[in-house]
Amino acid sequence: MDQRIKNIIVALALVLFAFLVYYFSYIVTYILIAAVLSLIGRPVVRKFQQIKVGKFHLGKSGAAFLTLLTLWIGLICFFGFLIPMVVSEVDQLSSINMQEVLTYMNTAMSQLKISFPHFASSIPQGGNLETYLEGQLKGLLNMDEVSRLFGSVANILGNLFLMIFSVSFILFFFLQEEELFRNWILVLAPDKYESRVSVVMDKIGNLLKRYMIGILFQILGVMILSVTGFTIAGLGFGHAVVVGVFAGILNVIPYIGPWIAAIFGLVVAVANNLNSSFMDVTLPLMFWVVVVVMVVQFIDSMIFQTIIYSHSVKAHALEVFFVILMAGGIAGIPGMILAIPVYTVLRVIAEEFLSEFKIVQQLTPKEKNPNLADS
Repeated sequence: MDQRIKNIIVALALVLFAFLVYYFSYIVTYILIAAVLSLIGRPVVRKFQQIKVGKFHLGKSGAAFLTLLTLWIGLICFFGFLIPMVVSEVDQLSSINMQEVLTYMNTAMSQLKISFPHFASSIPQGGNLETYLEGQLKGLLNMDEVSRLFGSVANILGNLFLMIFSVSFILFFFLQEEELFRNWILVLAPDKYESRVSVVMDKIGNLLKRYMIGILFQILGVMILSVTGFTIAGLGFGHAVVVGVFAGILNVIPYIGPWIAAIFGLVVAVANNLNSSFMDVTLPLMFWVVVVVMVVQFIDSMIFQTIIYSHSVKAHALEVFFVILMAGGIAGIPGMILAIPVYTVLRVIAEEFLSEFKIVQQLTPKEKNPNLADS
């Protein structure tokens, strides 16, 4: 076959493949999530396979099923503990009289104006603050928007169920057959690049496994620190658990997530102290909530993120910052969450196939052991 015709066929095949990946991007997403989870689950599968009772021992299928079951039991226990607290928190917030909140805030603003005269310049002029806030809240609580929101939530829950089922189904087979995902990728690689693609996959798998384990420990660490801090600050243990867990989960959103959690903590602090003095009780509590968030974020930035980035991404902090900013500009919050894993993959690919370029050499300094065999 003429080389030009062969090149055209290859180009058309690549375009078709790219279109299929784009069109079925949700399936690709399920596969990638299952592949990453399988990296974490494989050591557990091996542990289950080592269990022997007399002559009986688990095969790959049984070990994969038990690993998946362990994952589900852990998630069910976690949410089984958390959901009642969340429901109780939501129930308390929903039972609050909006007029009472507006009156309390109006009184609070009046007290602030007296205690801090310079604060008066930031208060809307030409009307009662209560009227102003009520008008703003009515705009936010437009019934058409509320109906649309509930419709979106129902749609999200449906998609979430489909995602959980699909990822679990795919994950079982990835746990059962360790080389399954690798074989899928190697099938797509030209024969002359197969060994290099295999090296790339080893590096990516190793780095992503360490990154995901690091992220899980980071979430757990932020949760524990936040719950402890909010409890000491006086938020109350039940409220502290809900806000702290919320803070830990949202911490996966770089830079933005922690402050969304802080706003939620401030709302909870105000909503549960409507019968208390604003200046003596609520304002100091709000201050300590912000202090807790700042202290936890300092510890997270100085310790947790340093360990995670140095052991997985191996990138400079400023480099990571720019990557997250660009990803956020391209794909919003989902882009910020996925920025580091995607950047890690691209760095490894560039190091293996584009190492002759100076910029790649600068961004991917050589390691003593390129195969990461000792990691």
